Amino acid sequence: MGVRPVLRSVIVLLLAGVAPGVAEVQRFTILHVNDLHARLLPDDRGRGGFAHVATAIERERQKAGHAVVLHAGDMVQGSPVSTIFRGTPAFEVANALGIDAHCLGNHEFDYGWERIRDFERVSDAPILAANVINGRGDLLLPPATVLQVGDLDIAVIGALTPRLLALIKPDQAGPWRSAELVESLRPVVEEMHERSDMVVVLGHLFDDEDELVLRELPDVDVLVSGHDHGGRQEPLLVEGRVGVKLRAYGVELGRLELAFDTDTSQIVRHEWTRIPVSSDGFPADPATAERVAHWESQVSKRVDVSIGYCERALDRSAVQSLVERAIRDVTGADLAYMNRGGVRDSLGRGTVTARHVWNILPFDNTLVVATVLGKDLPEEATAGRRVDPNRVYQFVTNDYVAGQWRGRGIPFRPTEWVLRDTLLEWVKARPSIP
Repeated sequence: MGVRPVLRSVIVLLLAGVAPGVAEVQRFTILHVNDLHARLLPDDRGRGGFAHVATAIERERQKAGHAVVLHAGDMVQGSPVSTIFRGTPAFEVANALGIDAHCLGNHEFDYGWERIRDFERVSDAPILAANVINGRGDLLLPPATVLQVGDLDIAVIGALTPRLLALIKPDQAGPWRSAELVESLRPVVEEMHERSDMVVVLGHLFDDEDELVLRELPDVDVLVSGHDHGGRQEPLLVEGRVGVKLRAYGVELGRLELAFDTDTSQIVRHEWTRIPVSSDGFPADPATAERVAHWESQVSKRVDVSIGYCERALDRSAVQSLVERAIRDVTGADLAYMNRGGVRDSLGRGTVTARHVWNILPFDNTLVVATVLGKDLPEEATAGRRVDPNRVYQFVTNDYVAGQWRGRGIPFRPTEWVLRDTLLEWVKARPSIP
């Protein structure tokens, strides 16, 4: 006996994942990266590199069927190409990755806020920020975009940590600041919730700010975030809504598979996978590799040269101490301080090239000095050190730190020493380090 027509229709619906009388559950994938920091080439362990990230994205996109690709801020600042050419090559090469939207990161301000207009011009994908405003309340960038993914309209809203001004030099932001997070996003989220099927916040945020967005804005379905370079081991879950964040430098690609019920506007299933990106696992995409080679060829003669030898592997904490030793030696200061966040890479055992130093210190910081009583030195500079409160110290740090400490009454004097060049010359002058 054949299946009756009505029953046959029910079976077809169930096989398709749809219950009779209920809106179809839409399945799609968000592929995401964050904090690529212009690391066009793989690291010393063969991880990352734009051409390999491109292959990983394309392979996962083909498997997914319906997918959107998002980058959660800090595309620039972290390699010689970015520093020498002021960021734009990173966005130009990133066009080959098929990214559908970026959010603004704090390091996009590192070459001055005006440079962000060049990034917009170069980028094929929109750069979003819903809470970066000037004194009149004007937005620096578009707050949101709507992407069509299969049969779904996905609203993507950009968000930047409100702590922007504490993360950059005072002159880099110009008239712009990042406003309070939740109240800035709320009207945009409400509007996008009405205009689309799903709302995704693409944020460059601290971990506590991730939680704030999902907890305080219930119409946000997904948060894709960046900024904290360690990423998350597991997704952040708040009442069935999902937040994800990866490690930096393109060493992994995130794949967030979602099933979304358009009738209830709820995620009914999610699965998050962090995919390691390595040269072995994902061969270089030829077109992206050609773009990378074009830019790297313009800096290679300057940075791919041996300057010394490192006798043992140094993690970032050890590199921080090494930088402090170098600037103390060069300037003759009694005490030196290097901020941990300014050290952007570790150092392996073996030959040290100029590129290693550029990757460690990508910022164009200069050194500043001050004559200070021990009791007036900041706690950050004296932690773990024996300091006589009544002794006068010659103290050296970098101009970024001095800017963050403005208002503390420390009489910093500028110098002509460039921090990166100081370390380069210090390493060259020694048979080996540390």
